[in-house]
Amino acid sequence: VRCQVRWHAALIIILPLQSIIMSTMPPSSSLSPGSSASDEASLVEKHRIAVQSSWKLVEDGLGTDGTALFYDRLFESYPDVKSMFESSLGGDFDVNEQAEKLFHTVGMAVDYLSDVQSIVPMLEDLGRKHAVAWNVKREQYDAVGECLIWTLKTSLQRQDAWNSDVADAWVWAYQMIAKVMSDAGEKKAATTATMGRKVSFSEMKQVESESGAGGEDDKNQKANEETQAPAAAAGPLTPSIRSLIRAGITHRDDIKLRPQSVALLVVDVQKELSTIEPDSPHMDYAMEAFPRMISNAARLVRKMRSNRAKLVRRMAGETTTTTMATGSECVFTYCEALTDDSRDVSLDYKLSGLLLAKLPCPSRPAQFVLGVEPVRGMDVCLPKTSCSVFQSTNIDYVLKNLGVEQIVVCGQPIDQSVESAVRDAADRGYLVTVAVDACAAQSKADHERGMAGMRGFSRHLSTDEVISELTLES
Repeated sequence: VRCQVRWHAALIIILPLQSIIMSTMPPSSSLSPGSSASDEASLVEKHRIAVQSSWKLVEDGLGTDGTALFYDRLFESYPDVKSMFESSLGGDFDVNEQAEKLFHTVGMAVDYLSDVQSIVPMLEDLGRKHAVAWNVKREQYDAVGECLIWTLKTSLQRQDAWNSDVADAWVWAYQMIAKVMSDAGEKKAATTATMGRKVSFSEMKQVESESGAGGEDDKNQKANEETQAPAAAAGPLTPSIRSLIRAGITHRDDIKLRPQSVALLVVDVQKELSTIEPDSPHMDYAMEAFPRMISNAARLVRKMRSNRAKLVRRMAGETTTTTMATGSECVFTYCEALTDDSRDVSLDYKLSGLLLAKLPCPSRPAQFVLGVEPVRGMDVCLPKTSCSVFQSTNIDYVLKNLGVEQIVVCGQPIDQSVESAVRDAADRGYLVTVAVDACAAQSKADHERGMAGMRGFSRHLSTDEVISELTLES
């Protein structure tokens, strides 16, 4: 509900960029004061279609060159922004790398316009990071928006695809994104600024008043209301998956994925491990398998987050208790040592070459692949120092606390870390499904060997088949 209100509010704010960007264009149609909710929904859908279809043209026409053009415009128009990048990144500043990151972020946001509930937590997380790391203010979001839409206009005009409808749609989309990020950033900055400050008595009373805190009678009344709430308020109880299994009769393919009981486990999809030697005889396989793994893993992450948002909304609408929604969790595990010199990694890793003997660490954190990054505070992040995540983390404890009975696994290498996780998960009582086209290895033979090694412990489905089973009504 909070997310719905926030996005709705973004639709009706005055757009400060519009007078700048649209000054050379005829005014477009807008909703009248007496417009109905269906009219607003129709306009939102019109904007969504315009943004997504025009972005496809930008992807096909310019790619990351378009975002490089954006940075040229931004740094020329707002030199202070460039100094922020250089001061925060120092000698590591690479405009091409930044352009690639922006291109991915915009593309992800465009994809999620069909399901805005899922992207709000990600945008809020980005907003908090920008506020803390770079002290980004609301007016700097306006500067970025002006240059971003100038870049889109420049690109799409070359293809005769820029008009007032497309311009309106992009202003609408960017202002929504900027509002969510800047609101979260300002809230984080305010919280950081007040940490350690003494709170006055009047401020404390104001907080109590706003939060509805009352006397002992109010507390007792609230407790009575909660204990008297009917058990059925949370909806019908769903039987555990284990209770449905009949030994020797039930086959693993008989138990389909259930959004309320499943977690996605993303294994070692990180930059440090997503490389292959240029002279490798398996380059043809790698050029096909690695992009496919990343693309399909990203699809699975989006599906899980979308389902998670729907489950949370459904729980909020069906119960007055404090019960939290379960299921559709995203769990990221990745190689990262607990110490900077990697002395805590497994003996096997210390004997497996420099790459595994010197893992990412607290001072050099793991770098995630674009499109398959965890959202801190929303997803579960478990750094590991062994092949199997079940050996060097408390994942079993965490999954049981989350009510998880089924695990969908993707990542790499399928014949090592993925296979180890699958076998260990099956032995601990989880029903495991492997998204085989969202996994990769160092060679086709390794890939096939990994699949064969997991066959007796898991179901093997394509990403399309997993997503089909995970379909959840809004």
